Amino acid sequence: MVQGDAYSIDITITNLGEAIPIDTVEKVEVTLLKLTRSYPEEVTYSDGKFHFPVTQAETFKLPSVCPMQVRVKFTGGDVVGSPAQTVNVAAALSRAVL
Repeated sequence: MVQGDAYSIDITITNLGEAIPIDTVEKVEVTLLKLTRSYPEEVTYSDGKFHFPVTQAETFKLPSVCPMQVRVKFTGGDVVGSPAQTVNVAAALSRAVL
């Protein structure tokens, strides 16, 4: 990722190496640094991946290394969080919003 990017970050959530079945998921909370979005509200799902949208203005504010964590609430009521992962963010030479 580069500062100033605007797109959806694709996230695959697995358990024991297998993608979790979407029909077992009630809610997913994704936090990237201080940005928190949830499925099914702002985060979408397709093709086995969750899609976490970020704007240019948001990514311009990100430092070079950002923690990301996912928490899943299953339909049975269990809530399970992932260990924090890191997302590398390269500096942009231009600060213009396109």
